[in-house]
Amino acid sequence: MPRRSSLPVTFVVPTLVILLILSMVPTLYAIVIALQNRELSSTAYSYVWLSNFADLFADRRFLNAVWVSVKWEFVTVVATMVVAIGLGVLMFEVASPRLRNVYCLLFIIPVLLPRVSAAFVWKFAYHPLYGIATYPYRLLTGGLIFDPLSKPATALFAVASVDVWQWGLFFAVIVLKLLETLPPQPIEAARLDHARRWQIHAYVTLPMLKAPLISLMFVKMIESLRSFDLIYVMTRGGPGVATETLDMYAFSQGFIESGKVSYASAMAVLMMIATVITFTMLWKRVQA
Repeated sequence: MPRRSSLPVTFVVPTLVILLILSMVPTLYAIVIALQNRELSSTAYSYVWLSNFADLFADRRFLNAVWVSVKWEFVTVVATMVVAIGLGVLMFEVASPRLRNVYCLLFIIPVLLPRVSAAFVWKFAYHPLYGIATYPYRLLTGGLIFDPLSKPATALFAVASVDVWQWGLFFAVIVLKLLETLPPQPIEAARLDHARRWQIHAYVTLPMLKAPLISLMFVKMIESLRSFDLIYVMTRGGPGVATETLDMYAFSQGFIESGKVSYASAMAVLMMIATVITFTMLWKRVQA
């Protein structure tokens, strides 16, 4: 038998080692710092072991940040998938092939914008006096002013709409391309059985796309965890703590307010553990 070449392994192993170092070293360092009482204002420190973690669960602001993070994750993931599937199916049913290409080009543009740039654009769009997003409200109410970013009840949803605008449109393009790759026979059979359009997609096409749609959902869940830049530019966690997610609170405690680096690291470690457990449980449920 011909001997297998070791050349592929030679190229792959160094890359894997580098990736392992880049991922494990910062993680282990964060765990070590979380077990200490380091502060930015002092070089002295000692090991307090699990004291920082115990303090977190007695911190109401931390518990609020957990709740805000859960709401943010739920709203952005669900809204993105609804928009993506809805627009993808709509383009598949209504638009001509040439028009689909135009829509795809337009829908990809938002996700290509830097997140900070998109945040500044939408922050002005939500301006209570001059924003285009608040213009319909001013028009319908005779000029009354409404600032969604300054209201605790609406701030999170206003910021989430920017995230959905970027990723929902991009995912709609992916859904459209997935629909175009499906074999036409099941769709034609459903039409011969006089199935309506919504029935065809509800019972034929979307079930056939279950695996890729779940993969898209997992990608969006991971992306929604990286929301710091968007929230920081638009609200800085406000008004009050209405949009203060865990990463925002960790940054605030570690580098802005108190300089408690170990306390912030403890939050980061808990976020990592919770994320790994959540994704493992969801993945096992999907595979079952």
